[in-house]
Amino acid sequence: MVASTDPRESVVRFDLAIQKSHIYVYSGALLVSLIGRAFGVFPLRLAMAAFCWVASSAIALLFYELFRRRHSRSVLNPLWLATDVILVTSAVFATGGINSPWYLFYLTIGAAAAFAVGKRVAYVVCVASALAYLGMLVLAGQAVPFDANFLRALTRMLFLFGASFYFLGGIADLQQKRLRIRALEYEEKSQIDELRRLTIELESANRLIQESDRLKSQFLANMSHELRTPLNSIIGFSEILVDRLQGSVDAKHYGFLNHIHASGQHLLGIINDILDLSKIEAGKMEIYPEFFGIAPVIESVCNVMRGMTKTYPRFVVDVPNDLPLIETDLAKFKQVLFNLVSNAIKFSPAESTITISARFIGATEEEGSINVSVADEGIGIDPHHHELIFEEFRQIDATVRREFGGTGLGLALVKRFVELQGGRVSVESSPGCGSTFSFRLPVRSRAAVVSRAAEIEPADDRILVVEDDANAFDLIASALRSAGYSAARARYGEEAIRLACDLRPLAITLDLVLPGLDGWEVLKRLKAEAVTREIPIIIISVVENRDLGMALGADDYFVKPVDRERLLGRVRALASRTGTRPRLLLIDDDAAVHALLDAELSTAGFAIESAFNGEQGLLAAREKSPDVIILDLMMPGMSGFEVADSLKDDPLTANIPILVLTSKEISADERRDLQSKVASFVQKGKSARAQLIREIQRVGQGARNARSYPVIST
Repeated sequence: MVASTDPRESVVRFDLAIQKSHIYVYSGALLVSLIGRAFGVFPLRLAMAAFCWVASSAIALLFYELFRRRHSRSVLNPLWLATDVILVTSAVFATGGINSPWYLFYLTIGAAAAFAVGKRVAYVVCVASALAYLGMLVLAGQAVPFDANFLRALTRMLFLFGASFYFLGGIADLQQKRLRIRALEYEEKSQIDELRRLTIELESANRLIQESDRLKSQFLANMSHELRTPLNSIIGFSEILVDRLQGSVDAKHYGFLNHIHASGQHLLGIINDILDLSKIEAGKMEIYPEFFGIAPVIESVCNVMRGMTKTYPRFVVDVPNDLPLIETDLAKFKQVLFNLVSNAIKFSPAESTITISARFIGATEEEGSINVSVADEGIGIDPHHHELIFEEFRQIDATVRREFGGTGLGLALVKRFVELQGGRVSVESSPGCGSTFSFRLPVRSRAAVVSRAAEIEPADDRILVVEDDANAFDLIASALRSAGYSAARARYGEEAIRLACDLRPLAITLDLVLPGLDGWEVLKRLKAEAVTREIPIIIISVVENRDLGMALGADDYFVKPVDRERLLGRVRALASRTGTRPRLLLIDDDAAVHALLDAELSTAGFAIESAFNGEQGLLAAREKSPDVIILDLMMPGMSGFEVADSLKDDPLTANIPILVLTSKEISADERRDLQSKVASFVQKGKSARAQLIREIQRVGQGARNARSYPVIST
């Protein structure tokens, strides 16, 4: 490819080359004329020839300088072409006029015009050259208009330019194409250069964005640790005092303790909301879809709100019995519902009705969605403010005298959480007519960011009930919930196998009479699958064939109607929910955490060993061989990540379950890295006593029973 340059510079160099070539052409013409004179080919007026050579060379140098100084081509091109016509006509006169062969040089001028300027100018130059030739002969007295010499000269011009007509046109076309190609090459080079520049700028911007994301993530992790660590002590110690000092101090001071505990929880909620918004904006929010029924979740949220509010609202739950299980993030679904119900209570009169309803929308579960609505009888919202209320830190009444408190984050988080999972939020309201907030989520998860590792994590208390009859399911689920278990439903055989693999339930109750794949085939397949063969299965059916069921691998067999207490007792036994309490090793650099956990766990009968850094923790783990290790991730010196690696690399400690108790925000990459090393996560800053004890019991029992369940993340 020809080197690409600026087309304007290329044209200037082209014009300069033409003017430089003039000197060589005219010098060569003078030399040929002298040779022709010497051999007697044609006469030559020496003085005239010398004058023409000097004049042509001087004119070429003049035009060279004018072109070099970037004078207009539209002026200079006609001038040098006219000068060439005059000089060639003079040369013809100097070499004999009518008998001179130099009239052929007119063709070079036409070719130069076609090459330098274009086709039309070349034709004009040809006509001008013919007129100049004929005019010179008439002025020299060698021809009279329309005599023999004149007609001979005219014939020469016609043959010369007629024969070269297409030749000159071709030269002009080729030159135009060459210039166009040169311009395209330059344009391509310019585009490539611009693309390179933009690529460099984009790479630089990406590096800045990545660095900004890294700093933001680091800031979130540090802020999470620095804020939640003192809150952990405030909430934990106040919770202990509230539990242990009830009845020991007067009601006034006991109320102070409750205020401290409640204020700590409120502050933690605000911090968590701000951190959640920051994680969503940074693209770090993780989604953990799972299957669950909506009705139990709504009832759970209503029960929590009844205990938290003093206005005694009346909840009306309207959920169809045939509403399908939804696949979405359970924790975020609860938070969305909690925020909407809390909002409805705050802006509604005492003892008013709050209606929570759910409806399936669509033709099939795979493509359908579920719409959940929370309707209140509160003050209502002006339609002009419907968009405003979903903005962060925005409230309709932002004055210092505003009647209702809050940070303005609740509805913003509702909108972000729902949209993050492929849904949308809407509101219908007007002043004085109450409000109805609705959110719609797909039945099957279409979250923008999905962490599938959480889908197969087991829940400690989930029982999969395989039952096609809604009434039978309600009876079994009610019995399970009363004993502290949660129930997930499968309506037919294929769904049971899929949910068993996805949910890894604590146990499965199986009806034998199912649509499609029958219960016997489901039992055989569950016992054949590596991921489900260890899950206890209890057959509950009107079909009485205990021997066959036990032969196929069932753990027990009940005939409907089932005995409630016997069923619960068998579930507890099969789930291995009893056992000795494990010895604990706490590795944390914060002395307050040691004091707090010692106070919380010692009353439950746990023996606790303490280590205040990673090195002490590794040594204590080797010497004491605890049942469970409680590990903080952020410690000076040896971090919790390094401690976990070392524990799993040491044969003496490799099988000890590790429970991470941290205030650090754990990223998806860190969570994946830890999954093969730790058994569970518990977040500091929450009222985590019950959760911590439950996790200790689970991982300790799991270690003793050699259960092969994957990592649980709390």
